[in-house]
Amino acid sequence: MRLFKNRGDIYIPSTKLKSDLEQKILFAALAFVVVFTIVFLAVFGIKYEFSAKKFFKPNNIEIVEEDNTKNLPNVSGKHNFLFIMNNKDTDDVYVCSLIQADLDDLSYSVCTIDAETEIDGNKISDIYKKGNAGNVLNAVSSCFGIEIDYFISQNTKEYRDIFDYMGSINYTVSEDIRYKDNSYYGFNIKVSSGNQNIDGDMSSKLMRYYLTQKRYDLVNDLFLNALSQQINPENYEKRERIFSRLIDNSVTNITIKDYNEADDEIRVLSDETTGAAIYSVSPVYDGNKIVSSSIDEIKGYFEK
Repeated sequence: MRLFKNRGDIYIPSTKLKSDLEQKILFAALAFVVVFTIVFLAVFGIKYEFSAKKFFKPNNIEIVEEDNTKNLPNVSGKHNFLFIMNNKDTDDVYVCSLIQADLDDLSYSVCTIDAETEIDGNKISDIYKKGNAGNVLNAVSSCFGIEIDYFISQNTKEYRDIFDYMGSINYTVSEDIRYKDNSYYGFNIKVSSGNQNIDGDMSSKLMRYYLTQKRYDLVNDLFLNALSQQINPENYEKRERIFSRLIDNSVTNITIKDYNEADDEIRVLSDETTGAAIYSVSPVYDGNKIVSSSIDEIKGYFEK
C-alpha cells in the first residue's frame, strides 16, 4: 500500500502489519503530529478567539486615526457691497441691494431698496442715469451713514450669464406667479409655488416681479439663497475664472488686488463646514422716502 506518489514513497507491506517495526514507528509519528496539531490549534484558537483577523494582526501596532479637520485660515472684518441690476439700453435701475459679508460672525446680510427711493431729493434711478454706480454708492452710503466698500453693476444679460456660470439654485417660491409686463422692456414670468430650480433668467425675473409687488423681503431671500448655495467648494476651485467673468460682465470698483487679498475670506465662506448665517432687513417707506426708524434699523445691520 503506497502512501505517497513521488520519489521516496513509503510503502506499507500488505502482510504482517502488526509485526512490522517500521509501520509502528510511522503510525506513532503520525499520531504525534495529529495530537500536536490539535493542541496547537486549540491553544491559539482560544487566545485569538478563533478569529483569523486577530491572529494575523501584528502585535504592538500603533493605530493612527486620520485627522479630517480642515485647517481654515483665521479671517475677520466686514465688507459692504452695493449691487445694481439695470437695463443696458435705458440705464433704468431694476434692483438695488446692499449686501454684507461678515467674517467676524460668518454671516450674510441683505437689504433691497426701491429704485425710486429719494435721497436728498433725487431718486436712485435718476442718480444712476446722471452719474454711475459710484454715485449711487455715495448717495446710499450717506443715506444710511455706513461705509460701502464696493459696487457691482450689471445689466440683466450680464447678471444671467454670471449667475448661470456659478450654477442654478434651489429656491422655494411662496405662491404661483403668472405675470406679464407689457412695457417695451417688459418681461413674462410663469412659475409654480414650491421648491424650484432657479437659473439666472428666472432669478432676474423673480426679483423684478417681487419689486413690482414691493416685496423687498423676497428679493432679499432670493439673494441670500444664491449667496448660501453658489459660494461653495466647487466655485472656490474655479474662483479665478468666476472673477474674470465678473470683471468682463460688470461695472465694478473691485480690483485684482482686492480679489487676491480676499482669497482666505472666500475660502472660509466657500467651505462646506462654515454654514454662514443669513439676515434680511427691509426698508419702510413714507412715499418714496425711507422713514428714519427704518434707516436706523438698516444701519444696525451694515455698520462695521
